[in-house]
Amino acid sequence: MEKRATLQEIARNAGVSIATVSRYINGSSGISPEIRVRLEEVIRGMQYRKNMRLKKKSYVCGLVIPNVLNPFFPLLIKGVESVSKIENCSLVLYDSEDNVEIEEKNLERLKKIGADGLIFIASGESNLKVNELIEGNFPIVFLDRIIKSEIRWSVTSDNIEGAYQAVKYLINMGHKRILHLAGSANLNTELERFEGYKKALLEASIPLDSSLIISGGYHFESALEEMRKFLRGKTQFTSIFAANDVMALGAMLALKEKNLRVPQDVSIIGYDDIPFASLVGLTTVAQPAFEMGRNAIYMLINILEGKLTNSQHIVLRPSLVIRETCKNISYGVSHTR
Repeated sequence: MEKRATLQEIARNAGVSIATVSRYINGSSGISPEIRVRLEEVIRGMQYRKNMRLKKKSYVCGLVIPNVLNPFFPLLIKGVESVSKIENCSLVLYDSEDNVEIEEKNLERLKKIGADGLIFIASGESNLKVNELIEGNFPIVFLDRIIKSEIRWSVTSDNIEGAYQAVKYLINMGHKRILHLAGSANLNTELERFEGYKKALLEASIPLDSSLIISGGYHFESALEEMRKFLRGKTQFTSIFAANDVMALGAMLALKEKNLRVPQDVSIIGYDDIPFASLVGLTTVAQPAFEMGRNAIYMLINILEGKLTNSQHIVLRPSLVIRETCKNISYGVSHTR
Protein backbone atom coordinates (compact mmCIF):
# COMPACT_ATOMS: atom_id res chain seq x y z
CA MET A 1 0.00 0.00 0.00
CA GLU A 2 1.09 3.57 -0.64
CA LYS A 3 2.81 5.02 2.41
CA ARG A 4 1.12 8.16 3.67
CA ALA A 5 3.10 11.02 5.15
CA THR A 6 2.44 11.95 8.77
CA LEU A 7 1.88 15.44 10.12
CA GLN A 8 5.28 15.19 11.81
CA GLU A 9 7.02 14.46 8.49
CA ILE A 10 5.30 17.37 6.77
CA ALA A 11 6.15 19.73 9.64
CA ARG A 12 9.79 18.62 9.62
CA ASN A 13 10.19 19.03 5.84
CA ALA A 14 8.43 22.42 5.85
CA GLY A 15 10.29 23.67 8.91
CA VAL A 16 7.12 24.52 10.83
CA SER A 17 5.29 23.16 13.86
CA ILE A 18 2.83 20.28 13.78
CA ALA A 19 0.15 22.71 15.00
CA THR A 20 0.77 24.92 11.94
CA VAL A 21 0.37 21.94 9.61
CA SER A 22 -2.84 20.95 11.37
CA ARG A 23 -4.26 24.48 11.06
CA TYR A 24 -3.39 24.58 7.37
CA ILE A 25 -5.02 21.22 6.64
CA ASN A 26 -8.19 22.22 8.45
CA GLY A 27 -8.47 25.51 6.61
CA SER A 28 -7.74 27.77 9.57
CA SER A 29 -6.68 31.40 9.12
CA GLY A 30 -3.60 33.06 10.60
CA ILE A 31 -1.04 31.34 8.36
CA SER A 32 1.19 33.61 6.32
CA PRO A 33 1.13 33.32 2.51
CA GLU A 34 4.80 32.28 2.48
CA ILE A 35 4.18 29.36 4.85
CA ARG A 36 1.10 28.35 2.93
CA VAL A 37 3.12 28.15 -0.30
CA ARG A 38 5.85 26.16 1.47
CA LEU A 39 3.31 23.70 2.91
CA GLU A 40 1.60 23.27 -0.45
CA GLU A 41 4.93 22.44 -2.10
CA VAL A 42 5.89 19.95 0.61
CA ILE A 43 2.50 18.23 0.64
CA ARG A 44 2.43 18.06 -3.15
CA GLY A 45 5.92 16.63 -3.22
CA MET A 46 5.11 14.00 -0.60
CA GLN A 47 1.73 13.23 -2.21
CA TYR A 48 0.16 13.58 1.20
CA ARG A 49 -3.32 12.33 1.89
CA LYS A 50 -4.67 12.68 5.42
CA ASN A 51 -5.31 9.32 7.06
CA MET A 52 -8.61 10.67 8.08
CA ARG A 53 -8.38 12.14 4.58
CA LEU A 54 -7.09 15.49 3.48
CA LYS A 55 -9.83 17.94 2.76
CA LYS A 56 -11.38 17.05 -0.61
CA LYS A 57 -10.64 19.24 -3.56
CA SER A 58 -13.44 21.71 -4.06
CA TYR A 59 -15.07 22.20 -7.45
CA VAL A 60 -17.02 24.92 -9.16
CA CYS A 61 -19.80 23.37 -11.22
CA GLY A 62 -22.20 25.13 -13.53
CA LEU A 63 -25.90 24.29 -13.68
CA VAL A 64 -27.68 25.71 -16.71
CA ILE A 65 -31.47 25.38 -16.81
CA PRO A 66 -33.97 26.46 -19.50
CA ASN A 67 -36.46 28.41 -17.39
CA VAL A 68 -36.46 28.87 -13.63
CA LEU A 69 -40.18 29.71 -13.76
CA ASN A 70 -41.03 26.19 -14.92
CA PRO A 71 -41.91 24.44 -11.63
CA PHE A 72 -40.36 21.15 -12.75
CA PHE A 73 -36.78 22.42 -12.88
CA PRO A 74 -36.49 23.45 -9.20
CA LEU A 75 -37.08 19.78 -8.35
CA LEU A 76 -34.01 18.85 -10.39
CA ILE A 77 -32.04 21.72 -8.85
CA LYS A 78 -32.92 20.54 -5.34
CA GLY A 79 -31.52 17.10 -6.11
CA VAL A 80 -28.28 18.57 -7.46
CA GLU A 81 -27.97 20.94 -4.51
CA SER A 82 -28.54 18.20 -1.91
CA VAL A 83 -25.34 16.46 -3.02
CA SER A 84 -23.24 19.52 -3.82
CA LYS A 85 -23.58 20.69 -0.19
CA ILE A 86 -21.86 17.60 1.16
CA GLU A 87 -19.40 17.02 -1.69
CA ASN A 88 -17.55 20.34 -1.51
CA CYS A 89 -18.95 21.51 -4.84
CA SER A 90 -19.99 25.13 -5.40
CA LEU A 91 -22.91 25.53 -7.82
CA VAL A 92 -23.24 28.42 -10.24
CA LEU A 93 -26.80 28.56 -11.58
CA TYR A 94 -27.79 30.18 -14.87
CA ASP A 95 -31.28 30.58 -16.34
CA SER A 96 -31.40 30.51 -20.15
CA GLU A 97 -35.00 31.80 -20.28
CA ASP A 98 -35.78 29.32 -23.09
CA ASN A 99 -33.48 31.31 -25.37
CA VAL A 100 -30.53 29.68 -27.16
CA GLU A 101 -28.66 33.01 -27.43
CA ILE A 102 -28.88 33.57 -23.67
CA GLU A 103 -27.88 29.95 -23.17
CA GLU A 104 -24.73 30.48 -25.24
CA LYS A 105 -23.85 33.56 -23.21
CA ASN A 106 -24.33 31.58 -19.99
CA LEU A 107 -21.94 28.91 -21.22
CA GLU A 108 -19.40 31.57 -22.15
CA ARG A 109 -19.66 33.04 -18.63
CA LEU A 110 -19.04 29.62 -17.10
CA LYS A 111 -15.96 29.22 -19.25
CA LYS A 112 -14.64 32.63 -18.13
CA ILE A 113 -15.02 31.89 -14.42
CA GLY A 114 -13.10 28.66 -14.87
CA ALA A 115 -15.86 26.21 -13.95
CA ASP A 116 -14.65 22.64 -13.56
CA GLY A 117 -17.72 20.99 -15.06
CA LEU A 118 -21.32 21.49 -16.11
CA ILE A 119 -24.75 19.98 -15.58
CA PHE A 120 -26.74 21.05 -18.60
CA ILE A 121 -30.49 21.11 -19.27
CA ALA A 122 -30.91 22.31 -22.84
CA SER A 123 -33.41 25.00 -23.77
CA GLY A 124 -33.68 23.71 -27.32
CA GLU A 125 -31.49 22.51 -30.13
CA SER A 126 -27.74 22.26 -29.77
CA ASN A 127 -25.75 25.47 -29.96
CA LEU A 128 -22.17 26.25 -30.96
CA LYS A 129 -20.93 26.75 -27.40
CA VAL A 130 -22.16 23.32 -26.30
CA ASN A 131 -20.53 21.69 -29.30
CA GLU A 132 -17.28 23.51 -28.56
CA LEU A 133 -17.30 22.27 -24.96
CA ILE A 134 -18.05 18.71 -26.06
CA GLU A 135 -15.29 18.76 -28.67
CA GLY A 136 -12.90 20.13 -26.04
CA ASN A 137 -13.72 17.21 -23.71
CA PHE A 138 -15.12 19.56 -21.09
CA PRO A 139 -17.04 17.50 -18.45
CA ILE A 140 -20.76 17.91 -19.22
CA VAL A 141 -23.58 15.84 -17.78
CA PHE A 142 -26.83 16.27 -19.69
CA LEU A 143 -29.81 16.23 -17.37
CA ASP A 144 -33.42 15.48 -18.42
CA ARG A 145 -32.94 16.72 -22.01
CA ILE A 146 -30.47 15.42 -24.56
CA ILE A 147 -29.53 17.54 -27.55
CA LYS A 148 -28.46 16.16 -30.92
CA SER A 149 -24.75 15.88 -30.19
CA GLU A 150 -22.29 13.15 -29.43
CA ILE A 151 -22.53 13.10 -25.64
CA ARG A 152 -20.80 10.88 -23.11
CA TRP A 153 -22.78 11.37 -19.91
CA SER A 154 -26.47 11.88 -19.22
CA VAL A 155 -29.23 11.33 -16.67
CA THR A 156 -32.81 11.13 -17.93
CA SER A 157 -36.04 9.31 -17.23
CA ASP A 158 -37.83 6.87 -19.54
CA ASN A 159 -40.11 9.27 -21.41
CA ILE A 160 -41.43 6.63 -23.81
CA GLU A 161 -42.51 4.36 -20.97
CA GLY A 162 -44.05 7.22 -18.99
CA ALA A 163 -46.17 8.44 -21.90
CA TYR A 164 -47.11 4.90 -22.84
CA GLN A 165 -48.41 4.19 -19.35
CA ALA A 166 -50.42 7.44 -19.31
CA VAL A 167 -52.11 6.86 -22.66
CA LYS A 168 -52.65 3.17 -21.94
CA TYR A 169 -54.43 4.18 -18.73
CA LEU A 170 -56.78 6.44 -20.69
CA ILE A 171 -57.43 3.70 -23.25
CA ASN A 172 -58.21 1.20 -20.48
CA MET A 173 -60.79 3.67 -19.21
CA GLY A 174 -62.53 3.62 -22.57
CA HIS A 175 -60.97 6.66 -24.24
CA LYS A 176 -60.15 6.42 -27.94
CA ARG A 177 -60.19 10.09 -28.97
CA ILE A 178 -57.13 11.21 -27.01
CA LEU A 179 -55.76 14.66 -27.73
CA HIS A 180 -52.00 14.97 -27.42
CA LEU A 181 -50.96 18.39 -26.14
CA ALA A 182 -47.34 18.29 -27.26
CA GLY A 183 -44.22 20.02 -26.02
CA SER A 184 -41.37 21.47 -28.09
CA ALA A 185 -40.79 19.29 -31.14
CA ASN A 186 -37.03 19.92 -31.13
CA LEU A 187 -36.52 18.33 -27.71
CA ASN A 188 -35.95 14.65 -27.08
CA THR A 189 -38.42 14.69 -24.19
CA GLU A 190 -41.32 15.53 -26.53
CA LEU A 191 -40.16 13.18 -29.28
CA GLU A 192 -39.96 10.32 -26.80
CA ARG A 193 -43.29 11.11 -25.14
CA PHE A 194 -44.91 11.24 -28.55
CA GLU A 195 -43.41 7.80 -29.25
CA GLY A 196 -45.03 6.51 -26.06
CA TYR A 197 -48.36 8.05 -27.11
CA LYS A 198 -48.17 6.35 -30.52
CA LYS A 199 -47.08 3.05 -28.99
CA ALA A 200 -50.16 2.89 -26.75
CA LEU A 201 -52.49 3.76 -29.63
CA LEU A 202 -50.90 1.17 -31.92
CA GLU A 203 -51.15 -1.53 -29.27
CA ALA A 204 -54.88 -0.79 -28.92
CA SER A 205 -55.39 -0.63 -32.73
CA ILE A 206 -56.42 3.03 -32.52
CA PRO A 207 -55.40 4.97 -35.66
CA LEU A 208 -53.12 7.98 -35.17
CA ASP A 209 -55.16 11.11 -35.95
CA SER A 210 -53.12 14.24 -36.72
CA SER A 211 -56.13 16.42 -35.90
CA LEU A 212 -55.70 15.30 -32.28
CA ILE A 213 -52.14 16.63 -31.98
CA ILE A 214 -51.50 20.26 -31.04
CA SER A 215 -48.42 21.92 -29.57
CA GLY A 216 -48.22 23.98 -26.42
CA GLY A 217 -44.42 24.18 -26.44
CA TYR A 218 -44.22 23.17 -22.75
CA HIS A 219 -45.64 26.58 -21.70
CA PHE A 220 -48.83 27.42 -19.81
CA GLU A 221 -49.75 30.43 -21.97
CA SER A 222 -49.11 28.62 -25.26
CA ALA A 223 -51.11 25.59 -24.16
CA LEU A 224 -53.98 27.81 -23.02
CA GLU A 225 -54.09 29.65 -26.36
CA GLU A 226 -53.77 26.48 -28.47
CA MET A 227 -56.54 24.77 -26.51
CA ARG A 228 -58.77 27.80 -26.97
CA LYS A 229 -58.22 27.55 -30.73
CA PHE A 230 -58.80 23.81 -30.72
CA LEU A 231 -62.05 24.12 -28.79
CA ARG A 232 -63.43 26.52 -31.39
CA GLY A 233 -63.33 23.68 -33.89
CA LYS A 234 -65.47 20.57 -34.26
CA THR A 235 -62.90 17.85 -33.56
CA GLN A 236 -64.30 15.31 -31.12
CA PHE A 237 -62.23 14.13 -28.19
CA THR A 238 -62.82 12.71 -24.73
CA SER A 239 -59.41 13.07 -23.08
CA ILE A 240 -56.07 14.88 -23.16
CA PHE A 241 -52.54 13.64 -22.64
CA ALA A 242 -50.40 16.72 -21.98
CA ALA A 243 -46.62 16.39 -22.29
CA ASN A 244 -46.12 18.32 -19.05
CA ASP A 245 -48.20 19.47 -16.08
CA VAL A 246 -47.86 23.16 -16.89
CA MET A 247 -49.62 22.60 -20.22
CA ALA A 248 -52.20 20.39 -18.53
CA LEU A 249 -53.08 23.29 -16.25
CA GLY A 250 -53.39 25.60 -19.26
CA ALA A 251 -55.70 23.08 -20.92
CA MET A 252 -57.82 22.81 -17.78
CA LEU A 253 -58.33 26.58 -17.76
CA ALA A 254 -59.34 26.57 -21.43
CA LEU A 255 -61.84 23.77 -20.75
CA LYS A 256 -63.26 25.70 -17.80
CA GLU A 257 -63.77 28.76 -19.99
CA LYS A 258 -65.90 26.58 -22.28
CA ASN A 259 -67.85 25.21 -19.29
CA LEU A 260 -66.35 21.77 -19.85
CA ARG A 261 -65.79 19.89 -16.61
CA VAL A 262 -62.79 17.75 -15.67
CA PRO A 263 -63.20 14.79 -15.50
CA GLN A 264 -66.97 14.66 -16.13
CA ASP A 265 -66.68 15.98 -19.69
CA VAL A 266 -62.96 15.64 -20.46
CA SER A 267 -60.30 13.52 -18.77
CA ILE A 268 -56.74 14.81 -18.58
CA ILE A 269 -53.31 13.46 -17.68
CA GLY A 270 -50.16 15.57 -17.28
CA TYR A 271 -46.47 14.78 -17.00
CA ASP A 272 -43.81 15.62 -14.34
CA ASP A 273 -45.86 15.70 -11.10
CA ILE A 274 -44.92 19.25 -10.15
CA PRO A 275 -45.91 20.25 -6.58
CA PHE A 276 -49.03 22.10 -7.77
CA ALA A 277 -50.37 18.96 -9.51
CA SER A 278 -51.50 17.38 -6.25
CA LEU A 279 -53.36 20.55 -5.23
CA VAL A 280 -55.65 20.33 -8.27
CA GLY A 281 -55.90 16.54 -8.15
CA LEU A 282 -54.13 16.12 -11.50
CA THR A 283 -53.42 12.59 -12.64
CA THR A 284 -49.90 12.69 -14.00
CA VAL A 285 -46.67 10.87 -14.72
CA ALA A 286 -44.16 11.48 -11.94
CA GLN A 287 -40.54 11.85 -12.96
CA PRO A 288 -38.04 11.04 -10.20
CA ALA A 289 -36.70 14.60 -10.49
CA PHE A 290 -34.88 14.74 -7.16
CA GLU A 291 -33.06 11.48 -7.86
CA MET A 292 -32.26 12.61 -11.39
CA GLY A 293 -30.57 15.69 -9.97
CA ARG A 294 -28.65 13.66 -7.38
CA ASN A 295 -27.44 11.21 -10.00
CA ALA A 296 -26.30 14.03 -12.27
CA ILE A 297 -24.10 15.76 -9.68
CA TYR A 298 -22.64 12.47 -8.41
CA MET A 299 -21.83 11.56 -12.02
CA LEU A 300 -20.13 14.92 -12.61
CA ILE A 301 -18.06 14.70 -9.42
CA ASN A 302 -16.95 11.17 -10.33
CA ILE A 303 -15.88 12.47 -13.74
CA LEU A 304 -13.91 15.33 -12.17
CA GLU A 305 -12.22 12.97 -9.71
CA GLY A 306 -11.24 10.58 -12.49
CA LYS A 307 -13.43 7.77 -11.18
CA LEU A 308 -15.62 7.77 -14.30
CA THR A 309 -13.94 7.82 -17.68
CA ASN A 310 -16.26 5.72 -19.83
CA SER A 311 -19.58 6.94 -21.19
CA GLN A 312 -22.55 6.47 -18.89
CA HIS A 313 -26.24 7.10 -19.49
CA ILE A 314 -28.61 6.66 -16.56
CA VAL A 315 -32.32 6.28 -17.35
CA LEU A 316 -34.67 6.31 -14.35
CA ARG A 317 -38.21 4.96 -14.45
CA PRO A 318 -41.21 7.31 -14.09
CA SER A 319 -44.49 6.29 -12.46
CA LEU A 320 -48.16 7.02 -13.07
CA VAL A 321 -49.80 8.94 -10.21
CA ILE A 322 -53.57 8.48 -10.30
CA ARG A 323 -55.64 11.27 -8.82
CA GLU A 324 -58.98 12.83 -9.82
CA THR A 325 -58.84 14.11 -13.42
CA CYS A 326 -59.73 10.93 -15.33
CA LYS A 327 -63.14 9.33 -15.77
CA ASN A 328 -63.90 5.78 -16.82
CA ILE A 329 -66.21 5.96 -19.84
CA SER A 330 -66.20 2.20 -20.46
CA TYR A 331 -69.77 1.67 -19.29
CA GLY A 332 -70.09 -1.58 -17.45
CA VAL A 333 -66.31 -1.97 -17.25
CA SER A 334 -64.58 -1.79 -13.90
CA HIS A 335 -61.96 0.87 -13.17
CA THR A 336 -58.65 -0.26 -14.64
CA ARG A 337 -55.16 0.91 -13.77
